[in-house]
Parts: sequence; C-alpha cells; structure tokens
Amino acid sequence: MARPHIEFVQSQVIPFESWRYDGVRTGTLCRILGHDSETGACSTVMRYPVGWRYDESFVLGVDEEIFVLEGALTINGQTYGKHCYGHLPGGYLRRGMTSTAGAVVLTFFSGEPLAKNLSESTWDQRRTVECLDTRMLAGIAGKRQHMNSGDWDPSGTVHKTLYVDPDSGERTWLIGMMPYWSSNKAEIHPVVEEEFAILGDICFPLGTMRAGGYFWRPPGIAHGPFASWGGALHLCRCKGGPFATQWVETNGPDWNPADKLILPEPYATWTKAAQDAHREPNY
Repeated sequence: MARPHIEFVQSQVIPFESWRYDGVRTGTLCRILGHDSETGACSTVMRYPVGWRYDESFVLGVDEEIFVLEGALTINGQTYGKHCYGHLPGGYLRRGMTSTAGAVVLTFFSGEPLAKNLSESTWDQRRTVECLDTRMLAGIAGKRQHMNSGDWDPSGTVHKTLYVDPDSGERTWLIGMMPYWSSNKAEIHPVVEEEFAILGDICFPLGTMRAGGYFWRPPGIAHGPFASWGGALHLCRCKGGPFATQWVETNGPDWNPADKLILPEPYATWTKAAQDAHREPNY
C-alpha cells in the first residue's frame, strides 16, 4: 500500500526532523504524520522558529493546505493567525513567507513539495482559498445533506466547510463535538478519511484519541460508534472523491476503550516508547 492505514497516532510522539525537500523552508522542522511513497503526498506538522523568513518568490508544483495550530505565518503579506486556513493550489505564486513570532502549522501537500520554476506560476482560482479565519465562519448544526450523510442526527455537533474541490468533490471541514456527545452508529465511507484532533477527546473502538491525534483511514472500513467526555474540535479531509456515509447500528460506544491501534512502523515503535501518549491529564 502506497499510503498505510494509520489509526491513530498521537502526533506528539513523532520526532521533529529538518525540512527535507528543498531550500525554501530551510530552518523549519516537520513531523511526518503520513506519506504516500508513490506520489510523495504527505501530511505534516510544520514548526517555524521565531523570526523565520524566506524573502524570495517561489512556486510549488502541488497543492498546499494549511491550518495554523499556534502562532502566525505570513504569506504574500497576509498573516494567517491561530486557526486560520488556506488552500493554495499547485502553481500558486508566493512572494515570500515569514513567521515573526514562530508558528506550528498543520500542512498537507498533494505531492512531493518541490519548488518549481517561476514561469509556472499559474493557478486555478476556483481551487484557491486565501486566509480564511475559521472562527468567523457560520457553523452548520442541522442535517448534513451536503455531506451525503442521510438522516443522521447531528445533535451536539457543529460543522464548518473549509474547502470543496470543484472538480473532484474532495473536501476539508471542521467538526466540533460538545462535552458528553455520543453516537450509537458506526460509519463507512467510500473515500479516504483523514483527521487531526485540534482539541479535546474522542473515544472509539480503537482507543481514545486526544488533541494532536491523527489518522489516515482507507475507504470502506467501518469505524465507530463514538463518544466524547470533554468535547472535541477536529479538522477532517476526504480524498478520492465526494464524501458519503453508510450507517451501521451498534450497541453503543465504549467510554473507556482499550488501545487497539493500527500503526505501521515506525509509528508503532514511537507510540510504544511514549507509554503515556494516550493518558488523560494527571490531575
């Protein structure tokens, strides 16, 4: 499999490494959450140090999708602060990047993130989202008809759409869950689902994923039911086409599930070495 099933890893156990691809982001560090060995696509947590800057113009040949977890990152004079989002398609011209105070940025690349010749700086405006402050977006609390989710009762959740690809139907969204939320149904999707836990906790049959948790789930795999003690905020993506859900009735969630994680190497070794990676805070 070019991109392995990871469900789930607490990203805090993944060591930071120096940026490996080109000279544009020299001086930054990244955690590789997941990587496709065929296309070079990768999901990362990027760390920009205080005072980092790159003043030259550059173009990537692949899409870059960003969500700022901490700090701020400035691109083309536009500052992306905490929980700001952007989808910058292949060919998008960047006239420098800076991070005065430093930043931690959830970053997804659709292929190997190599800089291209500036002559290739043409891009699809339909696929461009520049600096969206997710706090300002209206949330959807009703049925998710736009997500092909049928008659699912979304009570206790809120949904914010960040991006929908006009050609493939792939999408990125935020979902928030209130404290003590639960669902008695399991889900099956016809596309890849990828998710990063920004805040909170969620219990499902493989364990309890907390802030910083990440998974990449191939299509057709049943998952759930779910429950959350303190509520949660997650960034979600679907890859491979439009999102849809098939529902499966269950006997209800386990509020204290044992870990049954699906982890390839080296994620399994990193998780084992950090024995308390999934512990609750020690009050």
